[in-house]
Amino acid sequence: MDQAACKGRTNLFFGIAGERPERRIRREESARKVCADCPVLLPCRDLARINRENGFWGGETEEERAAAGHAPRSISRRSVQEAAVRAS
Repeated sequence: MDQAACKGRTNLFFGIAGERPERRIRREESARKVCADCPVLLPCRDLARINRENGFWGGETEEERAAAGHAPRSISRRSVQEAAVRAS
């Protein structure tokens, strides 16, 4: 996917450990804007769904892919952190 608009901008598509919800929202909004005009949006989304990727791919969050029946295969760091917060 050499034509991907996100090429070289992975910081928008993968959260850091301990990322605050407000920052995540802003980061994903920025990622969504990059994806909106991307020439490989649909192939990227398909790839993420098929491979059950973590992170923001093809204009979708992990949660949006999971809701569409394509949950990530491995648990993301964010999912573990959110579960820990809910448990405390």
